[in-house]
Amino acid sequence: MNSYGDEAFLIESLSSGNREAFEYVFKKYYQRLVSFAGRYIQNEDIVEDIVQDCYAVLWEKCSTVASISISVSAFLFAMVRNSCLNYLRHEQVIQKYEVEYLAYSQGEERLYHADFGLEVEHKLLYEELQEKIAQVVESLPERCREVFIMSRFEGLKNREIAQKLNISTTAVEKHISKAMLRFSERFRDEYSFDIYIIVIAWLIEPMF
Repeated sequence: MNSYGDEAFLIESLSSGNREAFEYVFKKYYQRLVSFAGRYIQNEDIVEDIVQDCYAVLWEKCSTVASISISVSAFLFAMVRNSCLNYLRHEQVIQKYEVEYLAYSQGEERLYHADFGLEVEHKLLYEELQEKIAQVVESLPERCREVFIMSRFEGLKNREIAQKLNISTTAVEKHISKAMLRFSERFRDEYSFDIYIIVIAWLIEPMF
């Protein structure tokens, strides 16, 4: 009998490549995530592609999630939200969402429905968050900063970074985890939980 209801055990299992744990997460959240994404995008094929891509990122980067102690569900809902908004921005069809939906949403669906859309206050918050991210990046040790920028803003994979810098992939992973911990500490102290999770998901799977 598994203990995947225990978050720490679940993340540890995912980090070690346990496919049974991954299947547990997939079955538990897939339909909810599809329904959640469907509130942003009314194309079933695109929604399913987005959700499946987010699961793939979870599988690849669970060790990073573990290093900053956020739940699997929080990561998935925030990342699906970010991915949907990124798609909509790309299509230039972002719109304001009806207040009625938010009022009747529950659980993670409600928490991660917050949108950095067209409203002035949201644009200001988005710009503020980008500025804070830049400040944290600049505060990182030189090699850590170099690795993080190559990974998150240049889109290089860990093995590509390792080759370019002549270091091991393990060293790359440690630098990224160190950077994410720095971000986690900074944003957890300064922002509400929902904003904190959304930003961390952004940084794990960059959307800028």
